[in-house]
Amino acid sequence: MPAAVTILHLEDSPLDCELACARLRKAGISCDVTRVDTRAAFETALVKAAVDGRRFDLILADFSLPDFDGLEALGIAKARAPETPFLFLSGRMGEETAVSALKMGARDYVLKQRLAHLPAAVERAILEARTLAERRQAEENLRRLRQAIDDIRDYAIVTLDLGGRITSWNEGSRRLFGYTEEEALGHPLSLLFAPEERGAENIRGLLAGVAGKERCEVEWIHAARDGRRFFGSTVLTVARDATGAPAAYSVVVRDITDRRASEIALRDSEAKFRAIAESMPQLVWSAPPDGLPDYYNLHWFAYTGTRPEAMTGTAWMEVVHPDDRARTAALWTGAVRSGGSYEVEYRLRGAEGRYRWFLGRAVPLRDGDGRITRWFGTCTDIDDAVKARAAQADAREDLERQVAERTAELVAANRRLLGEVAERQRAQADLSALYAKTPVPLHSLDAEGRLLSVSDRWLEFMGYEGRGQVIGRNIADFMPPDVAREHREHRWPELLRLGAFQDMPYRLVKRSGEVADVLVSARIERDGRGGFLRTMAAVVDVSARLRAEAERERAEEALRHSQKMDALGQLTGGIAHDFNNLLTAISGNLDLLLSRLDTAERADLRDYAAHAKVGATRAAGLTQRLLAFARRQPLRPDATKPCVLVQGMEDLLRRTVGEQVSIATDCPPDVWAAWCDSNQLEIALLNLVVNARDAMPDGGRITITAGNAHLTQADVAGDVSGAAAGDYVVMTVADTGMGMPPDIIKRAFDPFFTTKPIGQGTGLGLSQVYGFVSQSHGLVRIDSEAGRGTAVRLYLPRCDGEEGAGLLPGAAAAPATNSAVDGAVDGTAGTVLLVEDEALVRMVAVQALEDAGLDVVEASDGTEALELLDGGLRADLVVTDVGLPGMNGRQLAEAVHERRPELGVLFMTGYAYDATLGTGILEPGCEVLQKPFETTALVARVTGMLAHTRGGGVAMRDSVPERRCE
Repeated sequence: MPAAVTILHLEDSPLDCELACARLRKAGISCDVTRVDTRAAFETALVKAAVDGRRFDLILADFSLPDFDGLEALGIAKARAPETPFLFLSGRMGEETAVSALKMGARDYVLKQRLAHLPAAVERAILEARTLAERRQAEENLRRLRQAIDDIRDYAIVTLDLGGRITSWNEGSRRLFGYTEEEALGHPLSLLFAPEERGAENIRGLLAGVAGKERCEVEWIHAARDGRRFFGSTVLTVARDATGAPAAYSVVVRDITDRRASEIALRDSEAKFRAIAESMPQLVWSAPPDGLPDYYNLHWFAYTGTRPEAMTGTAWMEVVHPDDRARTAALWTGAVRSGGSYEVEYRLRGAEGRYRWFLGRAVPLRDGDGRITRWFGTCTDIDDAVKARAAQADAREDLERQVAERTAELVAANRRLLGEVAERQRAQADLSALYAKTPVPLHSLDAEGRLLSVSDRWLEFMGYEGRGQVIGRNIADFMPPDVAREHREHRWPELLRLGAFQDMPYRLVKRSGEVADVLVSARIERDGRGGFLRTMAAVVDVSARLRAEAERERAEEALRHSQKMDALGQLTGGIAHDFNNLLTAISGNLDLLLSRLDTAERADLRDYAAHAKVGATRAAGLTQRLLAFARRQPLRPDATKPCVLVQGMEDLLRRTVGEQVSIATDCPPDVWAAWCDSNQLEIALLNLVVNARDAMPDGGRITITAGNAHLTQADVAGDVSGAAAGDYVVMTVADTGMGMPPDIIKRAFDPFFTTKPIGQGTGLGLSQVYGFVSQSHGLVRIDSEAGRGTAVRLYLPRCDGEEGAGLLPGAAAAPATNSAVDGAVDGTAGTVLLVEDEALVRMVAVQALEDAGLDVVEASDGTEALELLDGGLRADLVVTDVGLPGMNGRQLAEAVHERRPELGVLFMTGYAYDATLGTGILEPGCEVLQKPFETTALVARVTGMLAHTRGGGVAMRDSVPERRCE
């Protein structure tokens, strides 16, 4: 039993758990109990024990539990801790349930009424579990030992019983002898030996010898199943029982056939060596690795007159000439130490005492691992050769003298040649320096188009530090893919065919990634036989020139576009002005007609007139769009908050686009105020949203954003609107629609241009946007791509400083609106001088004013009007068109005020306020009325001005400077 038994007690009653622990302690069993009472706590305790690397010695469980029963707990324990014994301790547990629990793996069960049986059951369960664990460990150890024996493939390991019969057979035995384990078991040991070795006496004697001295090693001839015979080294050992008596034998057999064959071959080799050595005419000797000779052939002894017993160790040095001994010993010692070859010339003393010259040589013999096993050497008589060499030395001196004389002659000739070579090299160096330092990028190519050389300027131009970075690379590696393909497929073959080309356009990619436009001139150099030597090429950078040409083309295109837009503006502005005059006459006559058809019996004619009035009103709207494009519409700029404006338009925009299109807005609170006409900005945004909706027939998303931007001079360069650099408010309308190709974008702002079907668009929406923004000193940008949607950005001047101070969004700073005097007193009498060159407009205005009870005097131009005033006409108000022939309306007003400063002037115009009256200050008592106008508006404005004048009040309009934020 362990010192302290760890128990996991699954028990919902703390008292029952304490009673069980007390009973175990009373029985002398020290226990460490962990109590759990639920399924979750039970599983958690088992998992924690596994994670901590420990396990409980015992699981003690009640059968009846709150959320599950003991059999379920037993199943959980067997899954998570199968080695831990499980014991039931329950107050009630039927016999059938107990049998089921034991079948599932429970060790035992004890009833709580018989708690005295618990200690014995616990000790028994723990002992059984430990015994089972030890048995499993022993079986595992035995399995591993058997596996280890089976894994030994080079040795046959066999066990025998006392009768000499085989009881085990490993994999090595099968490989060596060819018998399977089933075929070998039970057979006598003689199965392993050759037939001539299988005598019973031999086997019994072998086993008896092993039993007497514990171990026996012999070399016998063995036979395999297939008849193969081999030499084996066989080791037999005896295993004894507890009494010391033999219990079994083990046999280990190793195949030594190769080793025996090597030994026999070595003996044969030595015999052959001795036979060869004795037959050779040289003196032959041999030494072990230490270098001390232990063998000399018979010729050695015959020449030196020595005896074999005297030739041991270094005794051979005694026959070497005293003058040659030190040198010979040093060379031999060095060869032995280094393992290298040995060769020396020395003199050996013969038997008669005379010395002769010999050439001594020796080489080492090495084994498979490279270790030296022996040295073999020979001594060859070279005495005659040495004497002949001495004779040749004398002849050599004479030859050397002759050679020296000839050499001197050759040296002199060589000096002359070196001088010529040096001069040629200096010329080549000068040429190379000129090539390297030339200010034009130069390079040369081989026949495959690889770089052979480059000049310093080429390296500088391409951005490389050294030639090693580029030499050997193909010139196509420095070109964009399309240029490289054109070079390989067409231009390079053409150069090889023609031999040269001039100013061929190329593009080269510099090391930085910049692409340079260049002109390349190249020619092929050939040798005397016409063979290819190299291609020499010069590179001229034309990037700056091409950029300048492109910039000039862009500027010319911008100028052409600006001139086109100005021409269209003048055309549409003139047309709109004439239309305004016509519409004024038409609309005024319709007003007069409607006022005279205000009876029930003429209701049908009144309906016709009303419909005509609607058409005239729509035509007036069309002319307003034309004026907007021509930048001649009357604008009333003020400090406009984009976020407030967009927020106020959201409901209108959502109703306009319908349910299929969603609208999102992004207007940060820090967006600047813009200086523009808020009403025109609303119309522009509405036009853009409608265009975006029409570009998404299947639905989509429109995003309206506002932001701040600063445009530099480079940002506005080339823009035809003439916008200046500075701060701008950016309004963006983006959609997810079909987008526009570049050719459509170029024409998007042209009046009457539309991509919509006939009858679904006038082509003036974007024209109005362009004219409004340009007239507001801003600019418009379109970003679009077919299939990717469109974003239109309006850049409007920022209003900062005091220009917009105190102005509410949408408050006009331009002349008063037509409705500003709608509340004027009716019935004011007076005389009005009406100056209008257009007879139809003059007629309508006269009739409307006379119907209002006013006296009207007509004039067709400024000269006639001044003549009337000079003739004594006492007019109370002058109403004049601005665009009069000869003297215009502004000049007429100045002439009138010189004569009568108190006389008020009302200007009528079909153009914008800025376009007709300039950008200065209107004098007191002057107002502006925009054509086409309602006759009621004309009457209201005239009567209002007359009422203020006759009532002694100030003029309707004080001097109001034009307000603009730059």
